[in-house]
Amino acid sequence: MIAARRAVVWLGLLAALLVVSVPRAATATGLKAAFADVASSPRVSTAGSARCNLNRLIRGRWPTRCWRPYKATSPFNQPIPAGARVAPDSAQIVAKLMSFGPVDNLVVGQADTPDDYAHPVYFSRRSDPVFGLHCSESWGRCSIEGKRIRVPDAARPAAGDDGHLTVITPTGWEYDFWRVESKPRGGGTLVSSWGGRTRIHGDGRRSGGTASGFGNVAGIIRAGELESGRINHALFMTASCDAGRWVYPAVKSGGSCGQSERYGAPPMGVRLQLAMSSAQIDALSVPRWKKTILRAMARYGLYLGDTGGDAWGIQLESGSSFTSFGRADPLVAFARKNGWRSSGGRYSATLRDGVDWARYLRVIDPCVTRRSC
Repeated sequence: MIAARRAVVWLGLLAALLVVSVPRAATATGLKAAFADVASSPRVSTAGSARCNLNRLIRGRWPTRCWRPYKATSPFNQPIPAGARVAPDSAQIVAKLMSFGPVDNLVVGQADTPDDYAHPVYFSRRSDPVFGLHCSESWGRCSIEGKRIRVPDAARPAAGDDGHLTVITPTGWEYDFWRVESKPRGGGTLVSSWGGRTRIHGDGRRSGGTASGFGNVAGIIRAGELESGRINHALFMTASCDAGRWVYPAVKSGGSCGQSERYGAPPMGVRLQLAMSSAQIDALSVPRWKKTILRAMARYGLYLGDTGGDAWGIQLESGSSFTSFGRADPLVAFARKNGWRSSGGRYSATLRDGVDWARYLRVIDPCVTRRSC
């Protein structure tokens, strides 16, 4: 997300959530009652082989490349079935999306800079300091208000204005924060403008760090996936604005397009698919890493999860997840290895070339994702 768009994005959130009084700072009694999230319990593991679960986590790094968040039936992990129903307004939505501009370049190397709007993710341990959580905005009931979790001392939010930060706890909760304002060293009160949580082995919905309500790790492309040539989940997509409404799996909308621009605009949560066969993608004269992304778009699709920027694009993992622990950003190493354009310590690559996006993008009817048609 881009700072200039956030006021618009969160007007939708205000309308959806302004139903109860302003939350107060966590009391000692409330914090004690919420201590269950740091209670002793086995570390959460996900479905699949032992080498793919969270038990193999190395501090400061993601789990192994074959791990994916959320359960197999999560909307983000469902392949699009053959012959899936296309939304009646597919052509209008695709045309509107194309009018925003070409798909954004992929850019890495922005960690710890004001241009970083990614979602840093950290995995806490029982030895990490304890933080009480407080939401500073008065949009209604903040679902994580007063809870206590352990957060690595080295963890830091993205340096862009959105200040995203995500913590996955040993008890299997994903805590998502937007605009982290204060995180004192050694524990205390972690203050963010807003936040939410979702189960890491649940469906990945109804959190509070993005305009759609998606969990912050939903649809993020990791360096290990690009290296392996396989992305086994849908992708997180952003667009400059939305239609002022939402469809499943979103739970709210974000930054609405202006009244005169709203016709055909994508609703928050819309699922697009690149309607190309494996053979067509294989035949493209594009790099291997790009084919990996295109295959994911064809098999699982893209979900609109947030608004902002000038056009539309997809989300990569945050380098801050690694650099905060003094480790190198693996996407930077990947970009160097694969010859991405370099400028000022940043690396970029284009997705727009080699694909007829207007021809092959289509919108999948939300009933397909709901499994109701």
